[in-house]
Amino acid sequence: MRMMLSAALCLVALSSSADVEVRQPYWYVQLQCEGYDQCFASSNGSYTHSQSSARRFDDQLKAQRFMDSFTSSIRDKSPRLTQGFDVKCISDADARRLDLAGKPCTQ
Repeated sequence: MRMMLSAALCLVALSSSADVEVRQPYWYVQLQCEGYDQCFASSNGSYTHSQSSARRFDDQLKAQRFMDSFTSSIRDKSPRLTQGFDVKCISDADARRLDLAGKPCTQ
């Protein structure tokens, strides 16, 4: 009985300090570039074929302002604002403080 109580207390302690997985949105601009499957805006006058090199924004309004500043050569590539998500682990306490819900981290 004592061993079961000890194990139960350990489980409660572990679950109360577990990290929570949350999704954080970001925005980038996808383009249509002839001859390429993928194309993304990297500045207001240049583009890249690598999504990791694309300009990213945490704020949708800033992303829209970025699109509004495009040169004509980028505007001609049919820019489209696209939302993606990063998955991050935050402490359970931070999740409660920020009123976020998520599943336990798998890390």
